[in-house]
Amino acid sequence: MPHRLYLTAPLFLALAGCGYVGDPMPPALNIPVQIEDLRGIQRGSKIYLTFTASLETTDKLILKTLSGLELRIGVNQPGGFDMDRWLASTTRIDVPPASGEVRVETPSAPWEGKEVILAVRSIGPTGRPARWSNLLVLNVAAGLKPPQEITLTGTPKGVYLQWKGDGPQWRIWRQAEGEKEPTVLGIAGEPGWLDQTAEIGISYSYTLQQVVPGGPVPAESDLSKTVSIRHDDHFPPATPSGLAAVAGLKTVELNWDRNTEPDWKACQVYRAEGDGPLQKLGAPVAAAAFSDTTAVSGKKYRYAVSSIDESGNESEPSTPVEIVAP
Repeated sequence: MPHRLYLTAPLFLALAGCGYVGDPMPPALNIPVQIEDLRGIQRGSKIYLTFTASLETTDKLILKTLSGLELRIGVNQPGGFDMDRWLASTTRIDVPPASGEVRVETPSAPWEGKEVILAVRSIGPTGRPARWSNLLVLNVAAGLKPPQEITLTGTPKGVYLQWKGDGPQWRIWRQAEGEKEPTVLGIAGEPGWLDQTAEIGISYSYTLQQVVPGGPVPAESDLSKTVSIRHDDHFPPATPSGLAAVAGLKTVELNWDRNTEPDWKACQVYRAEGDGPLQKLGAPVAAAAFSDTTAVSGKKYRYAVSSIDESGNESEPSTPVEIVAP
């Protein structure tokens, strides 16, 4: 007699449930995450923008690609910001679909003299947009032009820059010999700047920009032409002061105030007989005193003294003093 297998109801249900896969998952929305780093600046006749468009979705999935980027610009209208009102008045800036770091440039001319707001959002493959990015506010300036006719002059206190151009401010870039890149030296409020940090014997290159402050990000012009100078020492030291001549024992004794320049080296004594021309008297002396042992008793002399620095630059002679040799 054949055997028959009978399953109880609980065991049958348990076996039947072994292949159960659960409730069906809802379809992915494929909405990209919000762009959060929109930043930009006006430089010259263009507005430059940068942001990061991620392929990640709000469901923590990774898209293969974005179907688009929607970038908009519009005037910041009075009465407080309203997103719907702003969107209704914006202009769309064409941006090809892209992901990662995205760079965009657009003409500034339509917006010059106005405060504008920009925002961007990613569009997913099903056409669903992300939330709008952070809002970027820019004051778009008119007539931004780089400075012209830049001149550099070496002075004992540093390199002096002068230029022509519209203000109200100018950014100064400097690159010293041996440096890989220029750095910002400062912001000038008038068309002149003394670079007091310039060192003697070093070559420097300078580049300028017009800057218009206002809003979170100041507008700026394109860079000017770069001008260069070698800051050599062509600057004579100060003329000695306090020169005095007194009669000594068969000598004329001279003394004067010592120079205080750090690169002072020596002084040159000059002598003239009667009303004759001044002529060098001996070699330079590294002191603030001199004894003229060659003066002839009874003759009238005029004496003067100059300063000489380490680079060989010599000052003008001091005001002469007169004395009759003893």
